[in-house]
Amino acid sequence: MQEKFNEYVKSRTLQNWKFWIFSIIIKPLFESFNEMVSTASRAELYQTTMQWLDRHCLLPALRPMVLNTLRHLSKTTTILSDPSLLPEKAMQAVTERDV
Repeated sequence: MQEKFNEYVKSRTLQNWKFWIFSIIIKPLFESFNEMVSTASRAELYQTTMQWLDRHCLLPALRPMVLNTLRHLSKTTTILSDPSLLPEKAMQAVTERDV
C-alpha cells in the first residue's frame, strides 16, 4: 500500500505541486488506516473502517495530527521564510524517492 500511495503522490504532485503538501498532511491518516483496517472479509472491512473513522477522523484526533504535520513542514521546508521555493522542493521530494 505504501508503494501505491507513493506512486499516487508522485503522479499527482507532478500535475500540481500543491498536492505534495496535502499528501504530507494526510500521510498519518493513511498509515493509521493501513495499520487498523482489515480486508479479511466484507464485514471485517466495514467494522474496522468504522472503528478507524471513530478513532482517527474525529476533530479531537485530527486537530493535533494536522498541527504536528504543519509544524514539521514549517521546520523542514522554506514554507515560512521563502514559499516560492516550495514547488521545487515538492518536485524534488517525489522524484528523489526513485533514486
